[in-house]
Amino acid sequence: MVISEVSKQGLSADESLGKFRILYVEDTKDDQIILRRLLEKKSRINFELITVSDGFEGLKRVSKEDFDLIILDYRLPGMTGLDFLERLKKMNITTPVIFVTGKGDERIAVEAMKRGARDYIVKDEEDFGRLIKAIEEAALEASLPKSIDIRAAIYLAGLFSAHEILSGDEIGWLLEQSSHVQLESLLSALDELVKAGFAEAKPLYSAVACPFCGSLKPNLLLQCPQCGSSQLIKGEALEHMNCGGLDFKFSYQSVGGELICPKCGKKLRQLGVDYRRVSALYKCSNGHFFSLPTFNFKCFGCGRTFDIDEASLKTIYQYRLTRKGRSRLSLALKFGVDTPELEDKVTIENT
Repeated sequence: MVISEVSKQGLSADESLGKFRILYVEDTKDDQIILRRLLEKKSRINFELITVSDGFEGLKRVSKEDFDLIILDYRLPGMTGLDFLERLKKMNITTPVIFVTGKGDERIAVEAMKRGARDYIVKDEEDFGRLIKAIEEAALEASLPKSIDIRAAIYLAGLFSAHEILSGDEIGWLLEQSSHVQLESLLSALDELVKAGFAEAKPLYSAVACPFCGSLKPNLLLQCPQCGSSQLIKGEALEHMNCGGLDFKFSYQSVGGELICPKCGKKLRQLGVDYRRVSALYKCSNGHFFSLPTFNFKCFGCGRTFDIDEASLKTIYQYRLTRKGRSRLSLALKFGVDTPELEDKVTIENT
């Protein structure tokens, strides 16, 4: 006998863009009812729960219909849950499976995981919360692009909940408060959202990227063109044309309102006659004066130095979530707010 239960809990149809379909393979009617009530009361997802009473009926349903998750009991009429997993594998069905059993058995748990189960949970009150959490995590994974890490989705959801539009420079500023996420990794994750239709991207400008590691956080390095020193000072300078003395204006001693040349010790008489102003002059730690430093970059990521000709350029975009992306990432935020420790463990891996 097949019993279909549709929950009205969780997100609305407009928000969810489809229900999360769960197949529960369980021969005990009481356990079927318990799971349904747990999902209705505890879960935050918009789901459709379909229950079957034996493995053969379950295999028949998965061969004809699409499910987002299978919850599988170990003891079933005619076959065990382990047998069911083995047949799923032969049918090339990759729907994630949560394996449940009435009693804990480490041997069975290990075997279930070997045969493809994503989790193993004992059916008792202490593990009810873990079961709901496992179902919600599976729902979150199913709602997002496969290339996006769940923790990354939660982090991005938090950013988009506070900012309708995100640009590359704004993201860089926001991430200065966190050492757990690299800017280039987060931008890669956003690019994946764009490919999946979850976000729209508008090009803003081109940014300098490290040619060695790809980091988008190079530091502009000003250097003396004569000796390469990067310890520079800048200011308005005066040149005493009579002696050729050149120095910053603050280096000239003022006596009775008149300036004294630090090189020859004589007073400067008239601007344009015996001395002139030289604005925006640089001086390095070795005493060299110059009008324009050389411009190089030092990467915060790998520590290497490169010039503008060696630099890579990367387009920085402005991002806005689509309606589909907003509904999916709102699900990520919904699950993430209850697990703030995830923010301390954000790891985004993209190619």
